[in-house]
Amino acid sequence: MKRIDDTVPAFSAILVLALEVVLAVVLQLSGLWVTMILVGALGALFVRRHRTAFITGFLGVLIGWAILYAYAILTAQGLAVADFFIGLLGLSGLGWVVIVIGCIIGGLLGATGALLGRSLIELIDDLIGGEAESQSKDSSSMQDT
Repeated sequence: MKRIDDTVPAFSAILVLALEVVLAVVLQLSGLWVTMILVGALGALFVRRHRTAFITGFLGVLIGWAILYAYAILTAQGLAVADFFIGLLGLSGLGWVVIVIGCIIGGLLGATGALLGRSLIELIDDLIGGEAESQSKDSSSMQDT
């Protein structure tokens, strides 16, 4: 069986980042914030290092959510809603803090999904690699006898 890293091509971090931004925007429109973990995991398929997966996952979802927040601010008075929610805590005029915290939480979801996805890919590849080595040892020992 072929390893996952051998079948899926590696892309540059910029291309993976762009892919994750688009996926984050599209999947966030479904209304399920949990799908941001999937965005990070899908992006991790196309990079080969944990650090790159973390950074692209974090920035991809953060930028995607920032785009959606900017759209909400421009079209639906999103900043007024954020001001209302922060006003419940007794702070007024700090609605932008709610938006920044929301973007950071989204970025952390994407980064967590990316690290989880990259780790699972490497685990599966190691299991497949170990299985292939044991099969090749079995076939070579059968040829020796």
